[in-house]
Amino acid sequence: MGIFEIPRIFFLMLLLFCVSSKKLNLRDSKYSRDSKELNECRRCKVLTDSFNTWLEKTSRGKYEGGDTAWEEAKLKSYARSEVRLVEIQEGLCSELKIHQDACYAIAEESEQVLEKWWFNKDSVSLDLYTWLCIENLQHCCPSKHYGEACEPCLQDEHNHVCAGHGRCDGAGTRKGNGTCICKKGYTGKLCDECAESFYQTSTGSCEVCHKACDGCSGEGAAACDSCNPGWEMQSGVCIDIDECVDAVCEGHYYCSNTEGSYKCNECDLSCKTCAGEGSSNCTSCESASVLWFGMCIDNELKQNILTSTYKRIAMYVGLLIITIFISHTSRSIASIVVLIIAILMYFLERNLKMNTLDVLTQTLNENFK
Repeated sequence: MGIFEIPRIFFLMLLLFCVSSKKLNLRDSKYSRDSKELNECRRCKVLTDSFNTWLEKTSRGKYEGGDTAWEEAKLKSYARSEVRLVEIQEGLCSELKIHQDACYAIAEESEQVLEKWWFNKDSVSLDLYTWLCIENLQHCCPSKHYGEACEPCLQDEHNHVCAGHGRCDGAGTRKGNGTCICKKGYTGKLCDECAESFYQTSTGSCEVCHKACDGCSGEGAAACDSCNPGWEMQSGVCIDIDECVDAVCEGHYYCSNTEGSYKCNECDLSCKTCAGEGSSNCTSCESASVLWFGMCIDNELKQNILTSTYKRIAMYVGLLIITIFISHTSRSIASIVVLIIAILMYFLERNLKMNTLDVLTQTLNENFK
């Protein structure tokens, strides 16, 4: 072996040791983390559920080989035999997809206690969960009980825990203080009262008040005790205030009313100020543009639109004159021509952003101001 072989072998052994240690540490940390995910009672429940699963899986088993009848007669029956217990313990927790490590941990801790239950002459009639988790390990409490002494949770006259509208803190475990943790909409020591902004229905449940209400006695905006900000009382009903009636938005923004409030939205880039969304709701323009049809356009574009409009008017008048001349010759032909002209005008005007009538109206309004 060369002088460099020993350090190389030593280095490989050290590397293998580090990798193995890391795997062990990862496994241990996962084992510890998985165990902490569940409280003691839930861990115990996972264990007893797994035990009952394997109890069912081995329910048809028997001794292998030999004279089975003799073995059944001379030894304990398979149902409560040590052989069956070993089979159950070998499979215990292996079927679990979650909380498997937590199950293994408590199974190891409870091995002797489980054996005591198994070989107890009355074990057939003893529920494993009650015997192990509640009475012996004392990790759990009976249903509707909590804390170290397994005191009863608060119940109403119908024996409903927290009036059926909440849960008992620590119920079923040796933890908690037994106070009622109420569902949304309920309050009180027993969760039998309606919380603020909720009202009680005829069935006794608590429903949320209308959004307009600051406290209410029933359903809808007419049952409000008073109104929330953004609403006002009118004839006993909370009505939404339209904040946009007043100039609440400034500069390059316009107001849009919402229930109980409002929003300031940015105007189209072509507008200086506006009254709504888009380029056709401008109320004022920058100096380089003119306001026309609610739009900010330059003078050249305006003139082009006017010129196109006048040309269409001239065409329509010309077609009308032609139709009048044709009607003197044949009314039936004139009717067909009128129909054709009407269809032509419809399709021409439909595709225009500013139709002829609107342009004429706007022009007349400007001229008579």
